[in-house]
Amino acid sequence: MADGVSTVSPSEPGSPASEGPAAKRARYSAEPAGGREMFVALGLPMDVPLVSSYTFFSPLPAADSGATGGEGEGFVLGVDEAGRGPVLGPMVYATCFCRESYYEQLSSVGFADSKQLTQEQRERLFARLQGADIRAHAGWSIRCIAPQDISQCMLRRTKYSLNALAHDATIQLLSDVLERGIPLRRVFIDTVGPPASYQAKLRGLFPQIEITVAKKADSIYPIVSAASICAKVTRDAHLDHWAYAEAPLQGVLSRAYGSGYPSDPNTTRWLRESVDHVFGYPGIIRFSWSTCTKLLEERAARVAWADDEDSGGRKPANRASNLFARAAKGPAEDRQQSTFFRRNRAVHLASSL
Repeated sequence: MADGVSTVSPSEPGSPASEGPAAKRARYSAEPAGGREMFVALGLPMDVPLVSSYTFFSPLPAADSGATGGEGEGFVLGVDEAGRGPVLGPMVYATCFCRESYYEQLSSVGFADSKQLTQEQRERLFARLQGADIRAHAGWSIRCIAPQDISQCMLRRTKYSLNALAHDATIQLLSDVLERGIPLRRVFIDTVGPPASYQAKLRGLFPQIEITVAKKADSIYPIVSAASICAKVTRDAHLDHWAYAEAPLQGVLSRAYGSGYPSDPNTTRWLRESVDHVFGYPGIIRFSWSTCTKLLEERAARVAWADDEDSGGRKPANRASNLFARAAKGPAEDRQQSTFFRRNRAVHLASSL
């Protein structure tokens, strides 16, 4: 996983939501719709730039006393994501879990595939999850992967694919739920890649859990639909209230970037209008996407590195990495120097290292 990962949970001392959490959560669970203030009150980092990935857990329902010994009531859990394909913003993986005896009642709330609901409907359902009646039996968690971490992973010399990143996020969420003492019995997951191989992989890692991986799981299993809503509402909130890490851009660069998908005309228009000739794009962009790469090649200044230049148009013998290699035998003046050294009239102080 990328560097800079953090974990926040309102049930942990010192987290933002630990400051008067009962009053805040009661207030927002009673309100019909969400918004930035609701997320901040819950403890999610919506008021700071998203420069690194983080994991968040809602308050957890108390496990049965016999659950740790395998005799108590188990939990059912769903996993889904939002923001896998966009060229900008985070990718959010989410879980929703509840007691097996409560699953039918939770399903009756009206959870459905988040893509089939309006933003207002999604926010109302997400707010319902914060109500005390549901929190007594259910909980949710998210893994929010920052766009800079996505870029860093996918642009490594040794490739770390988006599928691998998605699998690892799911595995981490399942492990974290188990570590918090929630006895999972059944898990339903919306697939990434072929369902059969993904399911076999997860069953090998969690043999004690009955795991089902399926296409369109968010349309089949209500617990996955609830996870889908948690993921989508969180991602949308980050984009709607995006705090640029590049301070001079706050209040200057528009947030009218649409859904973030390359097929969205609002997104492509924002990408064309927002590229800086020298600095390119801000950190909200996933630089590993070909859409971004092509626009940077077309509209941004090219960078010529000193050790890539040669006055005769030839590929130089001395690249930057070779400057630290053991010197060749013979007089220093007989060795070809880097263009950077020649331009700056640098001289060798020793003939060998």
